[in-house]
Order: sequence, then C-alpha cells, then structure tokens
Amino acid sequence: MTDLQQSLLDYLVTNMTDVADQEITAFRRMPEGWSRECFMYTLAWKDAGGEQTRDLILRKDPAGSLVYTDRMVEAGIIRAIADTSIPVPAVWFLETDGEALGSPFMIMERLPGTSSPAVLYAPENAENRRSIGHDFIRHLATLHTTDIEDHDLSFLGPVPTTTTAGTLALEHWERTMAEQQLEPQPFLAQVARWLRRNVPEAPRVSVLHNDYRTGNFLFSGDHITGVVDWELARFGDPIEDLGWVFKNIWRLDGKICGFFEPEEFLAIYEEYSGIRVDREALHFWEVFAEFKHSIMGLTGTRTAVDRKTDEINFSIAHLYLPPLFQEQASRIGI
Repeated sequence: MTDLQQSLLDYLVTNMTDVADQEITAFRRMPEGWSRECFMYTLAWKDAGGEQTRDLILRKDPAGSLVYTDRMVEAGIIRAIADTSIPVPAVWFLETDGEALGSPFMIMERLPGTSSPAVLYAPENAENRRSIGHDFIRHLATLHTTDIEDHDLSFLGPVPTTTTAGTLALEHWERTMAEQQLEPQPFLAQVARWLRRNVPEAPRVSVLHNDYRTGNFLFSGDHITGVVDWELARFGDPIEDLGWVFKNIWRLDGKICGFFEPEEFLAIYEEYSGIRVDREALHFWEVFAEFKHSIMGLTGTRTAVDRKTDEINFSIAHLYLPPLFQEQASRIGI
C-alpha cells in the first residue's frame, strides 16, 4: 500500500464514523487530467445493512497545472446542479487544505461509462454517436437555462450582467496571462485588443462549464452517463461555452466534437435551449477560445520552467502555442 493510499484510508476511517472495516482495493492513478491528479479505487465497508462496496474517484490538487482553480468551485457546482437532468457524480468529501493528503482534494463516486475517443469514434458506433451528440447538446442547454436564482451558487462570485459578462471573462484571462507569462506576449496582447473591441452583448447570463468538449463526459451505449471536470465553471455568456465546443481541435471530419455539422449543431442547441445563437458573437467566442487555450499553454510552460512537476505534458505545452496563434491570426484576419 502506497503512502497516499494509506493516508486516504486513514481519512475515510476517521470521517465515515457510522461504518466499520473500511478497505481500499484496485487503487490506481488515472492518466486523464491536466488540472487534477485523479485516482480510482474501490472502497468496501460494513454497516447496519451488511457489506457494501462503491467505486470512487479521488481528485487531488497537483503541484503544477495548466490552469489553477479552486476545488471549492468544482464540488460546489456539482452539488448545485445535482437536481437537474445533467448526470453528475455524487460528492462525498471536500477538503480545502492539504492536511490529510498533502494538498486539497475531493472524493466523489465513479460513474459508469468511458470517455475514450477511440470508442466514441469507432466506425461501428456511428448510430450511437448521433444519440450521444443529442445528449451532449441537451445537457449543455440544460446548464445554460438553469435558473441561477433557484440554486446556491454564491461560490461563483457576483453575477455579471449581459453587458459585462464578456468583458469580465476577457479580463480574467488577461490577468492570468500577466501572472503566468515568462516574457511579454505581443501577439496575444494584440488579440486581446481585438477581443476588447468586439465584445458582444450576452443573450442571457448562464452557468458555464467552461471546458465542455469530448473527453469531459462519460458515455455508455447510446447515451451520456456523466458530465465531469467542472473546475472552470463560472457565470457568463452561454455562447462562450459554444465557442470552446466549436474549436477545430475537437472536430472530426468538420463535425463539431465529431457529432454534427456546425449549423445542425446550432439548430439542435437553439431548439433545446431556446437561446438564439448570434453567428457574429459565436465568431468572437471562437477567437476567445483560442486565446484562452493559449494562456493555458503559457501556464503549463511556466509550470515546467518553475519545476513544479516533472510530467512531460507540461514540458511540451509550449509546442501547442504556434498552431493556436495561427488559428487566432486567421480568424481575425492578420
């Protein structure tokens, strides 16, 4: 048993006071995840009902990341939307300090299904993929039309207006760039000026996932079994999420996330959400998505240079920047 596994078991024994004989098996690190260290395991215990088992996930803050976020946001948003039709895992525990496991962490239930692109895009899965695509859009529409006033979302901070939502999003990533860049970024500064001149009015203010794409949902058969990786969630313009979804890097044969042609995707989204997608606003948010992704690359590069981690992902983060820059240049006509 590793030191981490033993510490985790000690924590569970201490905090599951109404059960006995807790045991962790099949403990292993998951390869997915740039912003959290993720481990899967099976927990067994005995209670008044007899012997019990549950598959769980440990999401632990790493030493270095592509994007630094508050784990309180991830746990809070999952708990807040658990009463919607969006499938999310149940959160068992949240610790915001490093006393128990060396860094903040969250323990949640493991949902069934896989996130494997190889399975999703297998030729024999074409019919299932179309159904999964409808789920993908419907869950995003449900999130975007969730009534903010009906949920405790105070941990996301003040609610912007339709006028300020875009500007506040841009200012957040400009601040992150200033904090994380190793040297001045004149190209990104120029893109930021273009973005500032073209900020659209939001059709409404919504809760955003902010990293909605393939790889961040689980599926089984012809349906999505879970939407995960909520650490970037916040309030904003719902079209911002669509800009990220529409990134070329997630497309397959020109289809958005491999599901539908762009206009068909938007028609389905508009039907489910009732939100009309202004195409010029979508163009803005597509440029913004590449800008944001570039700043994540800068953060990953700094993480490697500062030697916060030895993981290879971060030492090659700078290699993603040239194509991201090219994408922004072509979209704004320079």
